Amino acid sequence: MTIYKFSVGVVLAVAMVAVLSMSALVFSSRDFQFGVAQLSPSTNGLISFAQLDAADRQIQQLEAESAGPRGELLEIDQQIASLDTQVQSAQATTNEARAAMVGAIADIETRANVQTTQSAAADMSAQALSQRINLLASRPGLPPGDQQGIANLSVQVQQLASQEESLNDRTGERSALVARQRLVSGQVAEANRRVFALQQSVVPDYEHYQRVRGEAYALRNLSPLGVSAFLAQGHPALLSTVLVLLMGALGSLLYLFPAYLNRPVPVTMAEIVVRLIFGMCAALAFYVLANAAIAGFSIASSVQQATTSSTLNPFTVSLVGIVAGVLSEDIAKWIQDRGRGIFQQGGVAASAPVPSAPAPEAAPTGGLVNNNAIS
Repeated sequence: MTIYKFSVGVVLAVAMVAVLSMSALVFSSRDFQFGVAQLSPSTNGLISFAQLDAADRQIQQLEAESAGPRGELLEIDQQIASLDTQVQSAQATTNEARAAMVGAIADIETRANVQTTQSAAADMSAQALSQRINLLASRPGLPPGDQQGIANLSVQVQQLASQEESLNDRTGERSALVARQRLVSGQVAEANRRVFALQQSVVPDYEHYQRVRGEAYALRNLSPLGVSAFLAQGHPALLSTVLVLLMGALGSLLYLFPAYLNRPVPVTMAEIVVRLIFGMCAALAFYVLANAAIAGFSIASSVQQATTSSTLNPFTVSLVGIVAGVLSEDIAKWIQDRGRGIFQQGGVAASAPVPSAPAPEAAPTGGLVNNNAIS
């Protein structure tokens, strides 16, 4: 290997590393914009990192200030839930005891031939039951068993009255907690409203704020010197164009490396420069032509679809650039043929057909396409 060929290889390696590094930075920025546009289309993929930092600081301050009410609200919710459980359990126990007492009183009244009005029988409160028991206790001539039952019922009705009083106390306690809950909930709701307003100032669809925030901080923290975060604030059209140019250069390098390793004719410095520029030009031309064709189909189908730069998938854009860079000569010839067809009358050549020249021989064991035009 000659020194010149070694130097060409070093230049190719340096160019590949440089193109890959710049492509990675631009691609990550453009992919971030595409993701933001998918979550919140109204942003067009653009957010201000400075505004995001300012909003995040204010949100953290609001959350710190409202930490007390939030904790108190959580505690109140737990207390209300505990009270509800206790009340439900006590009510179930009380209802069972009340039902048993009503049945026992009704049996004694039946044996004692005591007539009870419908309204008195329907009243199952402790006070009403106590009145019925006292009425039975004052009735003479009751059997000893019924007298013992009435005595037991008197004790039970006192316990029932205590349980009802306890339930009333718990109901009052719950009412006080509910009133406090409304007050604290208002404070928390006001803090949440201010937080949502700050989030909406960065991302109009504020429900996606946390995800966008996480993606933005990850992009800034992992990119060298925050370059990707800086690029992500550029316009999506500019980033897409730069990405196409870089991928065109990458496609040209994908052509030049096999040519450098396998082609008998050595790759020259001039060929590297010309090939890189030619690959970027072909990628940009093919990118513009592809977008123009998509726009033409949209108009022809009478369905106006939004084809802004923010909606372009960066993977598709990169594929267009790489393919155009690798096949730059074929792409240039294809564009030339399509352009000639457009400007010819009726799309048919007016001049006599010219016999096609024999196809050039493929470059032996070098490159992906013939490189005679450059080498």
